[in-house]
Formats: sequence, structure tokens, C-alpha cells
Amino acid sequence: MDKKTMQAAVFEGGGVIRVREIPIPRIEAADDVLLHVEAASICGSDLHILKVPQGQRGDPGTTMGHEFAATVEAVGSSVQNVAPGDRVVVEPNIRCGVCPACRSGHENLCRNAQNIGQWKNGGFAEYCVVPAKQLHPIPPELPAKLAALAEPLACVLNGVRRIRPLPFERVALFGAGAIGLIFLRVLKVCGVRHVAVCETMESRRRDAVRCGADAVIDPSKEPLAEALGACWGELADIAIDAVGAGPVLAQAIDGMKCGGRILVFGQDGTQRSSIRPADINIKELTITATLSTLHSFPPAIELLQDPALQLDRLITHELPLDEIETGIALMRAREAVKIVLYPRGADGQRRA
Repeated sequence: MDKKTMQAAVFEGGGVIRVREIPIPRIEAADDVLLHVEAASICGSDLHILKVPQGQRGDPGTTMGHEFAATVEAVGSSVQNVAPGDRVVVEPNIRCGVCPACRSGHENLCRNAQNIGQWKNGGFAEYCVVPAKQLHPIPPELPAKLAALAEPLACVLNGVRRIRPLPFERVALFGAGAIGLIFLRVLKVCGVRHVAVCETMESRRRDAVRCGADAVIDPSKEPLAEALGACWGELADIAIDAVGAGPVLAQAIDGMKCGGRILVFGQDGTQRSSIRPADINIKELTITATLSTLHSFPPAIELLQDPALQLDRLITHELPLDEIETGIALMRAREAVKIVLYPRGADGQRRA
């Protein structure tokens, strides 16, 4: 490789991300892999890092970006699972493997995890170095912009596995941001016939209809139980919180049938919920939650190849990396659902 430097979007602290020219990273460990980034997408958690004060950890000086697809450029001496030229997606949470959570089968809850794109350099760059164990091969024909969505899809699939929706069940889905819409598309591919999306923003309700919602509800305008009764004549079997806002859990409980299941997925550490435990008892509800991914990257990659999934409906903007600040502004203003960035020089062109 003749090049010595590359473009990278670096977190500077204080809510600032800046595209800089920095040295191309080098393979230093035997299990390192140098990746040539094809496409990366902006995540809602990136916005949390860029809040003032910060809503999630992000270390100044770190290249951000944890949702990305790449081509293997070079490998360390011990790497056997990938080779130069292979296309891959990156599992961004590097788990320790030895803590109690990891050893009990809950490695997605590893408290020693090293997070790519937060405090280890990530994919908002032309090149990135990651451990080989974090890589999952993808087929040559999978478009880079879809492959960049493998990580959020894997997170959603981890949640769907918990609640195991059946086609005839009725689902109340809170939130029509990117994660909510990924849930919606997965539910539809799973054959769920009745999905009511609960969303306060009119533009996002339109997005939900465009992505296949059977009904849309503004939960700020009417009690959920009444709205669901008007839609279906009955309450929900399942509720999914893809928002993490304080009022959602109480609203979900109100809208549930007896024996219903609630998945808490969205997270915001600043939020609190006020609920009556007796309302859970009298309906015998099950409330569960998921965090990150757990053995869900391979099924996510397989599902991305299904034309019925149609996650391309979520991609509202495609920008070069040096316009990332424009992309961040669009997402903060909620004028975008999913934005895909293309680093300069990634394969010499933008992949479709």
C-alpha cells in the first residue's frame, strides 16, 4: 500500500466529531486484520456520544463508527478465518470471555467489553484494524449499504428471539426510528399480520406505514388500550419498546392482554418509569429485555440476503464520509432514518 494517511471521523469530545487526515492503522498483533471500509452507517448511539453531556461513553481521540462493512486488506500471522479480498461485517463489542457473564453464556453482557467505534477506533474511516474473531464473512453480491446494517439487525434479532412472535399475534411496537422500523420489517418477514406502531412524530408514523405497519397510533393523543381496541377490537399479545423513554413501559402494560409479553429494547439511562407492579400481577405479564447481540450476526447476514426484508427502505441518505457532520445534523433534526457513509477511496467507488 502506497498511501500513508486516510480520512477518519474522530470524536474530539464536547459533542464534536471532525473529519481528519490521520495515519493508516497497522497490523500490530498476530490476530489483527486490516480492513478497507466500504460503507458505514450512523447509529442513534453515535448521537448519544455526541450529546453534551454525553449519553454514552465515547473517548476523545477515537475514530467513531460501529456499523460497517469492509474488505479485508491484510491479515496478521495467526489469522485463519479470513483472507485478503474477503468481504466482512464487524461485530463491534470485543468480549473478554473470562468474566462471570461471559462464562455463563451471557457474553453480550460482558462488563470488560472493548467497544469498537467508542473507545477503540471504528469504521468512520477508510481503514480500520480489528481482531479477526470480530469478523463475519458476507457474500460478494450483498450491497455494502445493506451489509452496514448487519449490526443493528443482529441486535433486533436477539430481541425477537426472546419474545418469539407468532403470525397470528398482535404486536404494539413503540418507536418508528431506525431500530423500530427494523423490528417492523423483521416482524413482517416472520409473518406477523398485525403490527401497530406507536409513535408521536407524524413523519415517523408515515415512515412506519411505508415500511408495512398495519396501524399507526399517536400514544400522546389517546390511551393505548382505547386505540388498540379501535384498531383490533382487542389488546396486544406483545409490546416492544424500541424507544427507552420513561412513559413507554406503563403504556405498554396498559395495552397488554392477560399473559402478554413485553420486550424492553430501547435504552436511555436518563429515563425513569412509574408503574404499578399490581398491573403486572393481575395480567400475569412477562417483561424481558435484551442488550447488544448474542450469536445473532450469522442469522442477520442470512436475513439481509432475503429480498422480502427490504431494509433499503430505511436508508434515506447516502453521503461521503467528509459530509458526516451534515448526516449528524439530519439525524438530530429527525429528518433522516438511516444514513450510510462512504469513505474516500473505498474500492475506488461507492457500492450500490
